[in-house]
Amino acid sequence: MTNWHFWWEKSFTDVYENIYVRTFVEDWFVIVQSIADEISWYKNILDIWCWEWHTTKQILDRINGEYECDLLEPNMNALANAKNFLSIENAIKESYNNTLMNFIPSKNYDICYTSHTNYYWALTQDDFNFQLDKLISIINDEWKLMILTLPKESDHYNIMLKQIYPEFNYSEYIVDYYKNKWYDVSVKRFMMRMFVWDILTTNSKFDLKSFYRFIHNTDIYPSDLESDSFLKKIMCFESNWYLDFKDDLIIITKK
Repeated sequence: MTNWHFWWEKSFTDVYENIYVRTFVEDWFVIVQSIADEISWYKNILDIWCWEWHTTKQILDRINGEYECDLLEPNMNALANAKNFLSIENAIKESYNNTLMNFIPSKNYDICYTSHTNYYWALTQDDFNFQLDKLISIINDEWKLMILTLPKESDHYNIMLKQIYPEFNYSEYIVDYYKNKWYDVSVKRFMMRMFVWDILTTNSKFDLKSFYRFIHNTDIYPSDLESDSFLKKIMCFESNWYLDFKDDLIIITKK
């Protein structure tokens, strides 16, 4: 598992650097605004796995109306950092150092949301399903649940040399799961481009290997042979110097 670093500790040798260097900012903030629009006018919010703070702040800064947001984050240092930073300008209420699996809320919420964290919830499908059900159980009667995650056809998955995340993490699985439970489910599909021009225009393997580490969620550098195979997959799926990871915002409500 990658050792995720804080925003200000980025360096070119780190895995997490790739998502900030390569992402088209305008693509990401279209997604951020859409999440904020869905959340606006709900008072009690739970951010599930808030990471260090940056995505949470980008969303909360764009909410119209009064709100109180609780934070759930299993990493103690990340949670402390998030709470301290977000409390300066955002209406942060409680913070919980726990996983979703073990979380026991003291209240129910109007809305829960999570952004690209479902890959780390569970190793087994049964445990993953348990947490999908748990999300429903901690929301009020007039509620909304939102999960931002990647669809199966995302270039993130297309360029992998080996499957890292089980298919129950894909947006299609989550959508079908809730539909089979007779909930109302809608999906907003977004473009999420990743710039790869630098990788495709040099014989150097440094950026290629760093990108490999990000895609495969590993701290281990690939061999030259693995790097060459990875490059071929990038070349197969890139278009106009970028890959499209795509992003699905899954919105679940009662019928």
